[in-house]
Amino acid sequence: MGTNEKKVVQNWLAAVRGDSEGVGDAFTRYFHPDATWTLIGSTPISGTYKGLESIQNDFLGANFRGEEREGPSVQGLSQEYGIKPLEVEDVLSLEDGRVVVFCRSDGMGRNGVPYKNQYCWIVTVRDDKIAAMLEFCDTALIEQAQFDKMIVPRGTTTPVYEH
Repeated sequence: MGTNEKKVVQNWLAAVRGDSEGVGDAFTRYFHPDATWTLIGSTPISGTYKGLESIQNDFLGANFRGEEREGPSVQGLSQEYGIKPLEVEDVLSLEDGRVVVFCRSDGMGRNGVPYKNQYCWIVTVRDDKIAAMLEFCDTALIEQAQFDKMIVPRGTTTPVYEH
């Protein structure tokens, strides 16, 4: 059960772990043109992105386009730090064309905050293409590293912790 779907996801993961030029091709090759990607939470980039173009430009591309956002220029992920390959911990087959991926990222916010996030992706595969991604991760880390926000106790300006 789910062997083919798992293989599609594993092939996509292998392709996106390559050089940055091959990442865009991997999305075109393995994602359905009408795919959706949903990031849980209430961050500025949380929500559902519909269609491959929106996934690539409005969601994934937005992670690096800090200079186009309102607010400090230190928003977004650092291009200088580079894109490190995802560390894939496990890929599990479920039912109904779904596959679960557990992985970690290694990045840096433009503000110097390490972006080492952990992800749980529920991936739906249909007709040998990725049709949907549901992403669970540390959204507080997204706010800190990509949007230059600090977590502070209510009524103070002192951070709970420093990186």
